[in-house]
Amino acid sequence: MKTILVTGGLGHIGSKLVESLLPTYNVIVVDNLLTQRYCSLFNTNHPLKFIDKCISEIKEEELYNVDIVIHLAAITNAAGSFTNKKQTENINLDLTNEFINKCEKAGCKFIFPSSTSVYGAAVDVVYEDNDTFLNPQSPYAETKIGIEERLKDYKSGYLILRFGTIFGTSIGMRFHTAINKFCYEASLNKPLTIWKENYNQYRPYLGLGDYINSILFFLELETSWNETYNILTGNYKLSSIVEYIKSKIDIVINMVDTPLLNQFSYTVSNDKIKSLGFVPQDDLFNHINITLRQLRNLNKNENN
Repeated sequence: MKTILVTGGLGHIGSKLVESLLPTYNVIVVDNLLTQRYCSLFNTNHPLKFIDKCISEIKEEELYNVDIVIHLAAITNAAGSFTNKKQTENINLDLTNEFINKCEKAGCKFIFPSSTSVYGAAVDVVYEDNDTFLNPQSPYAETKIGIEERLKDYKSGYLILRFGTIFGTSIGMRFHTAINKFCYEASLNKPLTIWKENYNQYRPYLGLGDYINSILFFLELETSWNETYNILTGNYKLSSIVEYIKSKIDIVINMVDTPLLNQFSYTVSNDKIKSLGFVPQDDLFNHINITLRQLRNLNKNENN
């Protein structure tokens, strides 16, 4: 049985991924509890090893028996990276580079969750094997490209997965990405703040289930490694998402001017991974329903 180490394993994505890995793999979770989500380990149905450390504290010898590292530990807020640039660069670039060097010396394969925000430009369709499409518009996206470049020389086997904006629930839930944030605000009867220029623009979105399944897919298909792949459920117009939420719950929409540069419209091709046989399964609008229902049930329980 292979051993997989997941950094940032208590987060929104990590908590769901770890539970999906446990029946098949030995799992080691590394998390420094920066966001204090130890509850992500509650009700785990299989044994795992938990290491309360920052990635900078992991020693090379702790990686010797690890087959694959899935590196989720990162500052993940693209918009916030403008005001948090130094910390974003330190964690997402400097410390991650140091950690990658240790993994390479230990002979671990490495899966890197990059982001479709590395494109950030208004073109018709973007593809992962054409670097002319790269046009990062935030410090967060710049750090992703920096690590992607480092991994192209990685000798032990790597995957670069450019994930779309996440939607869907988990035990380690966060609400900083667009759809989950809108669902959270709507469930609390708060107005939705929409940037005018974005309302009719397309962006790539990825269901949490499709995210997890894409990783499981590549764990069983190592012949297709040492490549970069776009991973998304689909390209959706923001107006379609907001109008659907509005049809399910009474909300107020406040239109404001766009304050940031990293909000261009673009659509992303996922033909490359689909050509390998991977088919996205998540339904965005069904997951909006699920998220709204869970949030409203939570609010009812808190008010009782």
